[in-house]
Amino acid sequence: MEKYKNIRTIAFDADDTLWVNEPIFQQTQAKLKALLAGYGSEAELDERLYETEHKNLRLFGYGIKGFILSMIETAVQLTDGKVSGATIHQVIEMGKEMLEHPIELLDGVEETIKALAPYYELMIITKGDLFDQESKIARSGLADHFKRIEIVSEKDEATYQGVFRRHALRMEEVLMVGNSLKSDILPICKLGGKAIHVPFHTTWVHEQLASHQVDGFEYDEIDKLPQLVRLLNPEQAPALEDLEVLIEGEGFRLRRFYRSDASSVARHANNTNIADRLQDRFPHPYTEEDARQFIDYATHAEMESIFAIEVEGQAVGSIGLIFQQDVYRKSAELGYWLSESFWGRGIATAAARAMAQHAFQNLGLHRLYARVFSNNAASRRVLEKAGFTFEGAARQAAEKNGSVLDVLNFGLVRQD
Repeated sequence: MEKYKNIRTIAFDADDTLWVNEPIFQQTQAKLKALLAGYGSEAELDERLYETEHKNLRLFGYGIKGFILSMIETAVQLTDGKVSGATIHQVIEMGKEMLEHPIELLDGVEETIKALAPYYELMIITKGDLFDQESKIARSGLADHFKRIEIVSEKDEATYQGVFRRHALRMEEVLMVGNSLKSDILPICKLGGKAIHVPFHTTWVHEQLASHQVDGFEYDEIDKLPQLVRLLNPEQAPALEDLEVLIEGEGFRLRRFYRSDASSVARHANNTNIADRLQDRFPHPYTEEDARQFIDYATHAEMESIFAIEVEGQAVGSIGLIFQQDVYRKSAELGYWLSESFWGRGIATAAARAMAQHAFQNLGLHRLYARVFSNNAASRRVLEKAGFTFEGAARQAAEKNGSVLDVLNFGLVRQD
């Protein structure tokens, strides 16, 4: 994205952004409720523990040790001081288990950090107990990728200003990435900085914000951390630069999908003549719910570059690249479909040429390939007109609608 072109430093939150944290607290709280089951309802314990934690934050700060002390105090309160030494000992042992819990990196975190490290100065800004956070960072296996590490007692505007000033970082060159709107996103936005929210499926109650508390501040949101590579596009390969419109063709254009495209996509895709030529993952009948799910996928896909084919102001098809991995990472598979109403106009051929140009010039790919069923003469002509070369047939490689078909392979390399 253009707005991130000046970023030099990426600062990451740690807990529930890089590795699992909150579920460990929730599991321990569930054990405490079982331990004190005879002294009140689960709801009462949750409320009492919440109140105790909130009161103790200014004394103990954030982290497991403060949580252990709050659990002990809650146990004393709920039992009117009758809690036994054995029970207190169990609570302490539960806390020790938390402190020794193995570090569980979230999906794609290690790959993301390694992909960004050559292009950005990486930093951790996390809050909590100093010893515990240092231990988690060391045990994560990621420490060597971070040039700067800041463990703070709070994450508010004053804290961030102090951190950036201490490290001589310019606000316009720093991007903050984290799972907490309250701690990672809102303070940075209030300072006029850039932030990306990566929601975690559970959020500590003390970190939750009502929607109106973030209204009016601009920040991006991604589903998983690996999407950050694609969004920032440090090397333009295989990450996709976030272009809104890829090309303006003659009578059509390739652009990003919008949620409002769902009805048009469903109307044009709900055609057996299209479905019969594609893999079974392309549904038939094709409903608006199918369209909404596809658009959501296309908008957030990590390993695919997907554009709508727009004609006469409507999304009437789709074309995209599926990035390959490992030793095939400089290759991508081309796939597309177009409404039958617009067949024969050369739109599919022009769209395939545009995607090939984008792949080679913008994404640094070396090869594209496409596969079509042997009974799909129209797609074969589209690929040949777009410059693809027939590379052979995989005999009886597909079964579609009860028929066993050969699959024709076509390829296009940068030199072509």
